[in-house]
Parts: sequence; structure tokens; C-alpha cells
Amino acid sequence: MLNRTPKVHIVYCHPSEKSITNTIKQGYIDGLEEINIPYTITDLYGSNFNSDITEEEYLRENNNIPFPLAEDVIIEQEKINNADILTFIFPLFWMDAPSKLVGYFARVFTKGFKYDYDDCKSVSMNTMIHTNFLISAGSNYDDLEKDGKVNALETIFIKDRLAGKTKDATMYFFEKTTYLKEKELHNRKNYFNLAKNIAKETIS
Repeated sequence: MLNRTPKVHIVYCHPSEKSITNTIKQGYIDGLEEINIPYTITDLYGSNFNSDITEEEYLRENNNIPFPLAEDVIIEQEKINNADILTFIFPLFWMDAPSKLVGYFARVFTKGFKYDYDDCKSVSMNTMIHTNFLISAGSNYDDLEKDGKVNALETIFIKDRLAGKTKDATMYFFEKTTYLKEKELHNRKNYFNLAKNIAKETIS
């Protein structure tokens, strides 16, 4: 257990400020602010994060050629290492994260940070006390689970991308978020409050 107030870093990824995903982000931040939890946020679309891996970055990761890290990558790694809790907020696009977030993992979770060249031991990325995934989905959760997609997403994000770098992790699904379903269900306010409670419960 920490003997201080934990710090949170949020990685947010959605192209539209009108989206329910943005409402979820706002609810989560509101929850943190209500209990005075310090946080940083990376808005991948808002900051126009470059998600395309360069040839040098590819050769560094694949061919072990020691090119220096780009400045934006160093900044993101520092944000992660200054946090105790990592929270990803994004929609499902074709049963994966948006391409900007996939590119974020490819560029930021580098050799020497997330994993080593050989033994995966000499790395600089801190181990999070908890990692949250707040995921908006147009489908019903039951359908995602029945089709094996929930297990697949847990394998990709928790067992692979965060493997060995978080003591605990939770995936939260905000279902039925397509435009027509939102018009029918009016669940935007409920999702704001749910995300707010997730923020407060994770800290407690």
C-alpha cells in the first residue's frame, strides 16, 4: 500500500468531443477531482499524437539498433512513471482500440521501458498498482462475452500490453453507445456517474 495519495495518468482516445466516450472521460475526471486525486492526461486526438511508428523506431524494436527515443515518447513514458494508477478510456473500433491508441502502445511501450531485449527484466517502466480500461461499445456486453470478445480483449490489453506491469487491472464496458441506441436509452448521464464512481472506488 502507498503511504501517500496515489497519482493517476489517463490516456484518452476518441476523435469526437460529442461522444459518450468523452462524457465517460469527464465523469472519471470529475470523480478524481471530487476526492482531490492528482492526475495527468494524454488526449491522443487532442494533442495530435503521432501514432505512426517510424523506420528508426521499427529497427530499434525489431533489429535491436539503439536509436534514441523521440521526445514525445520520452514525455509519455515519464507521465506513466510518475503515476501509480493508469487509466485508458477509449471506444471499441472493430474490436480493438482506435489506431491512435494502438500506435501509442507501439511507440511508447518500447524496449528498455516495457520490456527488455532478451530477459524482460531490465526495464524502466514502473509497475502500476492498478490499471483501468474504460471501454465504450456499441454492442451489448452479453453479446461481447458470449462471442469470446471480452476474453480476447482481456488477453490483448491486460495479459499482453500490460503484462508484468500492473498489480491489478479491471475492464469496464459501457455498452449500447451507438447514436440510435443513445437516443433510445439516454444513458449518457448514467455513464458519467458510473465513470465518476469508478474513479473514486479505484482510489479507495
